[in-house]
Amino acid sequence: MPSFRNFGLTLLASAGLALSPLLGTELAQAQRVVNVTPSGTNQAAPADSSISGVFDTSDGSRVDVSTVQIFVNDRNVTSQSTITPSFFSYRPSGPLPPGSNNVRVEFRNQAGQSWRASWGFVVQQPQTALNISSITHNAATQPLGAGSTFLATINGTPGASGSVLLIANGQTIREIPTQEVSSGVYVATLNLSSGDQLREGVVVGRLQRQGNTIYGAAAQAAAFNPGSSSTPVTQVPQGSGVTQTGGNQATQTPLGNLKPSFTSHQDGGTITSEGFTLVGQTQPGALVRVRVFSRLRALGGIVSIGGDTPLVEQEVRADAQGRFEVIVPRPTVVSSGTQYRVEAAATDGVQASEVTNLTLTQR
Repeated sequence: MPSFRNFGLTLLASAGLALSPLLGTELAQAQRVVNVTPSGTNQAAPADSSISGVFDTSDGSRVDVSTVQIFVNDRNVTSQSTITPSFFSYRPSGPLPPGSNNVRVEFRNQAGQSWRASWGFVVQQPQTALNISSITHNAATQPLGAGSTFLATINGTPGASGSVLLIANGQTIREIPTQEVSSGVYVATLNLSSGDQLREGVVVGRLQRQGNTIYGAAAQAAAFNPGSSSTPVTQVPQGSGVTQTGGNQATQTPLGNLKPSFTSHQDGGTITSEGFTLVGQTQPGALVRVRVFSRLRALGGIVSIGGDTPLVEQEVRADAQGRFEVIVPRPTVVSSGTQYRVEAAATDGVQASEVTNLTLTQR
């Protein structure tokens, strides 16, 4: 019989797995563990990976199942594992920690020889799942004519690379790049020419990050009609950094005035209902912070209802047309002469607007 010194140590280099005897006995042939997963290659494994391996019995030796012990990151997980004479597997109850992980398997074969197999692998860093919550555009209610600007907005996971795919009449696809104008808001614009005609276009949003891609489709189709009157394009504010181009080239940033304006009410207007809805306009995709305070006229003066606590304090996201709305509930006490003081300011993630003030009176 050859000694262990002459026999040597079996290494499975392709899997990064080391196999070594625990006892210095003379061996006829080494017991191997093969086809391990995760394999220990350069590619990082998902955090929900199962751990498994195969006992190589091609030499006629068999594993004594009762002696198998499995350790993951030095924690004994044998009782949670599936073990047979041919293979073993372990599915963690929770995600594996990111970075380096190690597995160790100790066992005896039926000849009484003790062995230990071990290998390491890397788990990828956790990633926020890509998500698209909504896709809107301005070509749904009526066809856009030549000279108009098609505008689409994707709301989804921040920090991704976005684009809008315009599927024209089920035949051709036009890709329009987007810009993330604020956290998780991606806007694409396209100047329409007389050659742009679209009877029924599907608007698809796409977000990509770190090799992952997600798609979402707008609920309504888009339509372009060169014969339609053009929709006025909001002028680009000076100093906004927007570069406008002609033809079919997409602009680099959305169009619009960032400072909010209210289209549902005018300053000094009246309220005749108990509770009302504020509707306003700002830059498409902008985040608008609205605060509403109510004050009651009593004892010859004005008394704040609820002290300095706002009746409404809410952040809303403007849609693809720059429209936003806020529901103002009925205050605790409502009477003729109650005043509502409205404050609104918007941000596009880079700059903040001036505050818009509005005062309304209950009738």
